[in-house]
Amino acid sequence: MNLSGKFVLRGTAWTVGTYGISTALRFGSNVVLSRLVVPEVFGIMLVINTLRAGIDLLSDVGIGQNIVHSPNGDDRRFRNTAWTVQVLRGALLFAVFVLAAPFLGSVYGLPSEAIQLSAFSLLILGFCSVSVHLLQRRLRIVTSNLFDLAMDVVGIALTIGLAYWWPSFWSLIIAGLVASTIRAAATYLLPEAPVRLDWKAEDARQILSFGKWIYLASMLAFLCASIDKLYLGSIVPLAVLGIYGIARNIADLPVALAGRIGYSIVFPLIAAERDLPREIMRGHLAPIRLKLLLACALCIGLAAGFADYAVRLVYDSRYHDAAWMLPILLLGAWGSVMCSVNEYLLLGLGKPLYGAAANVAKLAYLGLGMAVAWSVLGLVGAVAVIALADVSRYLIIAFGQGRERVVFLRQDMIATVLLVAVIAAISLARIEAGFGTTFDGLPL
Repeated sequence: MNLSGKFVLRGTAWTVGTYGISTALRFGSNVVLSRLVVPEVFGIMLVINTLRAGIDLLSDVGIGQNIVHSPNGDDRRFRNTAWTVQVLRGALLFAVFVLAAPFLGSVYGLPSEAIQLSAFSLLILGFCSVSVHLLQRRLRIVTSNLFDLAMDVVGIALTIGLAYWWPSFWSLIIAGLVASTIRAAATYLLPEAPVRLDWKAEDARQILSFGKWIYLASMLAFLCASIDKLYLGSIVPLAVLGIYGIARNIADLPVALAGRIGYSIVFPLIAAERDLPREIMRGHLAPIRLKLLLACALCIGLAAGFADYAVRLVYDSRYHDAAWMLPILLLGAWGSVMCSVNEYLLLGLGKPLYGAAANVAKLAYLGLGMAVAWSVLGLVGAVAVIALADVSRYLIIAFGQGRERVVFLRQDMIATVLLVAVIAAISLARIEAGFGTTFDGLPL
């Protein structure tokens, strides 16, 4: 399928549109929740969700990536074997999280029962049909996006409803479990959803062979994305962590959009064209990629330029410290956007090793940098280090692109210049109007 065709543009439009609706709903629910619960609840849920995601990635063998990438992905027995691996994995993760809960609770000052209750989502989601991945393989982008949007709406409605009735972190955990159950059941309403326990040794070996790189890349990606939350969660009050979590979640929105486009469109299409000459493939992807990066740069620049006012306008005074964190984290999000698009390109070529190596470099930088920055500049220094973390990741991925002859360095530079120009223009306009810049609130 031609990457420059109308199909890709239509798929991208649907992905951006449904994600935009989902983002607006999530942001709205976040604001409503900030009125219903105290900042400590956000901190508690940030730690619990981060720990659960970490356990989830302890044995990630890339079930979805296998079904999309493998030549046998359309074979029913291959999918049954993949589903069997998924079920066994979910049960194992549930047991590990339950057993680890007392230790994790003591480290972060959380009730172990809350961690154990949240573990049930790992077990429940293990029973999801692999039909959602088959949609992606067959590039049924509209159906896939509408399904995800519907599940987001259900989850948000449950969260708001239960939090209004019972403003506690317990209600948020219960809402997550109910939403996971509904999602698992809904996957069996999709086309070609029926699955059963089966085991074909050859298929299992193929899944686990490709999955070992997915596991490494996923685990490293999780550590890179979560080490800040885990580190800060152990040294700052839960209320401060909750405020940081709000700023971080907002800054991650463009990154998540770029990741969704990369995973649902770039990855399967590159996988479908991976045998073509690199020059042809690059020519197909280049115009679409440039438009995507320019749009992201413009949106991030506008958001960063007015981030401080947006936070103070939407959130009450308990959360206003997020106003100085958000602009810094949005700048860091730009590096994550470029890395995400480039990494899915390499994954589509069957080269996940570069992504794993890039995350090793980022993890090493964060592990050393945050500790040093915290000791010298406190929270401001730690947030600044977090924002710069994707520079090291980008360099490794760019090296991989050079090796695979799919380099887009000029596009990345053009989009970055646009980002800087937008922020500079907004800052100058604000200074002229007497409102200062978005960075004036930094507690230096």
